[in-house]
Amino acid sequence: MDIDKIIEVCQGKIVNESYSKNKKIRNIKIDSRKVKKGDLFVAIVGAKHDGHDFVEEAINKGARAIIVEKNISLDTKIPIIKVKSTYESLINLASYQRSKYNIPLIAITGSNGKTTTKDLIGAILSTKYNVLKSEGNNNNHIGIPKTLFKIKSNHDVIVAEFGMNHIGEISLLSKLCKPNVAVITNIGSAHIGNMGSKRKIFKAKTEILDGMEEGTLIVNGDDKYLKTLKETEKISIIKCGRNQNNDLIIYDVKSTFDKTTFKIRLFDKEYKIIFNVPGVHLINNVILAIQVGLLFKIPIEVIIDVIKSFKIENQRMNIIKLRKNTTLIDDCYNSSYESLIGVLELIKNRPLNKIIILGDILELGKYSKRIHLKIGRYLKNISNKTVLLVGKETKIIKNSGYHFNTNQELIEHLKEMDLSNSIILVKGSRAMKLEEVVQYLKNI
Repeated sequence: MDIDKIIEVCQGKIVNESYSKNKKIRNIKIDSRKVKKGDLFVAIVGAKHDGHDFVEEAINKGARAIIVEKNISLDTKIPIIKVKSTYESLINLASYQRSKYNIPLIAITGSNGKTTTKDLIGAILSTKYNVLKSEGNNNNHIGIPKTLFKIKSNHDVIVAEFGMNHIGEISLLSKLCKPNVAVITNIGSAHIGNMGSKRKIFKAKTEILDGMEEGTLIVNGDDKYLKTLKETEKISIIKCGRNQNNDLIIYDVKSTFDKTTFKIRLFDKEYKIIFNVPGVHLINNVILAIQVGLLFKIPIEVIIDVIKSFKIENQRMNIIKLRKNTTLIDDCYNSSYESLIGVLELIKNRPLNKIIILGDILELGKYSKRIHLKIGRYLKNISNKTVLLVGKETKIIKNSGYHFNTNQELIEHLKEMDLSNSIILVKGSRAMKLEEVVQYLKNI
């Protein structure tokens, strides 16, 4: 992309007269620390940082052009492009970048399991195609443009995760990305504090269709909301799950402490799927990824091999063997009611002592008390357990075990406990930083 095209797309104006406009831009960055020679730096005004404060740093690192929305005075020969909004310019540039490439894009959203589903789909498709996949949880109005700026002509397919915490956000991402295939994992309670109800979450998640002119929607057909979706003339729907009304049906589901297995039937033949991650609650993510693979003509035998060898991201259902016959389940990356109940189901009937370390589930708003009390009631059904709670929201269920105000207080208590012959679960919302507790446990 050259400077003139950037000015046109952003409807900007050059504010310094001495510049070279014929040079090509290699990449577009919003983080000055990651700027390389030949990049365009867009000075985004964020909640914590203002990109305008880092313009000189970007120039010193070799930026070829700068986009700003504030008046700045710099003695530089590289073009400074003034726009009305640097954020809108970022979106417009990402939209233009997407429009240049007629490459199929798969968008994934849902309350739980987005990242695992995205990574599974990426791994399956990579056996045949050159896949561009959104990194980590770069799944919002800032992260998705970063992915689109990486599109090259040799990419065969794009896999992108869409997150949200308010109405309209997924609609924006869908219109920006124009998906050919959309995947919705489930409708749960995550972000219900912002949204107000599960029905509103359902409405927000189905905004993933807003940018689809035509294509295929693949959903968890066991979900009470998603199973009600109807096909249109241009959007076909494939439903997956255990329910016999689904198009791709899971059966004979089994979960041990180191893997989950189930069966599917395709072309009058039965196939056994082995997913080396424990937890029945994860199988809907797997079946959705299988269906995407089939849609893209990946042989089922290849899909099965990929799933069997798949490694889940750090801090998501990581099983770690400690000393003295103790097993740590590190699931501290994030938490929701649905995912917590899923992992509690996995451990509740295990004969070993269970040490359940739970942090707050955040962003529940007025539903926080109700949902945490439901968790408290569920914990009563688990035998041979010690429950350790941390945070303001879990205080309401402190009678379930021991409550602490900080992670360090909890760690000090752990130092006095006999942790041998135990299963230790650590789970909480991202902001609870329970990796501090996990790190202590790894070092005992």
